Amino acid sequence: MEKIAKALQKSADGAGQAPVLSFVGFGTSDENGISLAGLTQLKGCGKIFAEGYTNLVPEGTLARLEKLAGKQITLLSREQVEGEKTILDALAQSQSVALVVSGDPMIATTHISLILAAKKNGADVKIFHAASILSAAIGESGLQAYKFGKTVTLAYWRENYKPMAAYDVIVENLSRNLHTLLLLDIDEKLGPMKPSVAASLLLDMEKTGGKKLLIQKTKIILLQGLGWGKARREFSEISALASAAKRDLASPAVIIIPAKLHFLEEEFLSSL
Repeated sequence: MEKIAKALQKSADGAGQAPVLSFVGFGTSDENGISLAGLTQLKGCGKIFAEGYTNLVPEGTLARLEKLAGKQITLLSREQVEGEKTILDALAQSQSVALVVSGDPMIATTHISLILAAKKNGADVKIFHAASILSAAIGESGLQAYKFGKTVTLAYWRENYKPMAAYDVIVENLSRNLHTLLLLDIDEKLGPMKPSVAASLLLDMEKTGGKKLLIQKTKIILLQGLGWGKARREFSEISALASAAKRDLASPAVIIIPAKLHFLEEEFLSSL
């Protein structure tokens, strides 16, 4: 890191200004969600990277974004982004480097760490925001944003690994009359968790948790493939969702466990 810092400082001194690391989001689906400001920034960058581990993106998205930006985009692994060296090395050699991110670039804590590292090494940072699943899901649900509690990921269960963190968060939020946004797990091997699998998992969690909050007739909200062209929006009982595997899509999904509903929220959900 010391060598990188010296190279960045030398680059800044030679050019009269500090190198710039940009974080550019492109929203909840494909390249069409990028802002005009973000696209303009990419066109002026000497090196562009992308990460694909925080979300699943439609096939061909980065290739199409390369054509729009007129620049090659190098896809990095999670280890390369979190290790920071690949990006900081590039920043030491170029005055302008960008990391392209699905959703909003400031949601993932990995990017916060990278921003701090870039600043400590003398680089400037620019953020180009885009839609996040957090804002998109809340907006699409019709629920009041200030009535949401803690957000949590519903992780896959495996042999000898059956985390109950999501159930605990649901219990806590409902005790405070707050809605819960569940981000369905995206596994490197298993892919995005399917809604029917998620609903069955919630019922299994109830058997272990025993609070009688997620029974067969509990109504939950499913939002799948937002921004992907073909989306699925349902307000139905957990048991109905668990038995509807044939309607599952291949795109990422979220589930919302609603607390007590305002009459306008209830009316909106009945229209899904």
